[in-house]
Amino acid sequence: MRLQNAFVGEDVPITITYEDDAGAAVDPDDTATEPTVTVVDVPEHDAESETDVVSDQLMNQNGTGDFEYVWDTSGLDAGEYRIEVTADFSTETKIVKQTILLE
Repeated sequence: MRLQNAFVGEDVPITITYEDDAGAAVDPDDTATEPTVTVVDVPEHDAESETDVVSDQLMNQNGTGDFEYVWDTSGLDAGEYRIEVTADFSTETKIVKQTILLE
């Protein structure tokens, strides 16, 4: 999934909402240590040279199942970035991946 483009220097809100099978909001197992967000610089031609620009940062909780991390893009280069959010729920680890283009 691709997020709406943003501009270098903007603060980009990264949000996620978790729900159970019935549609009720749920939290990960340990909200003191999860969910976490990682942002990776995705080079245009060399997948082996990907670089973390944000690594395992804890997201802020806005309510049950509702989390946000504000990514400061100051000093970054324009290009494509992959955002990964990870959280554990009982016996399952959920990883959500999205891409964004910074202009």
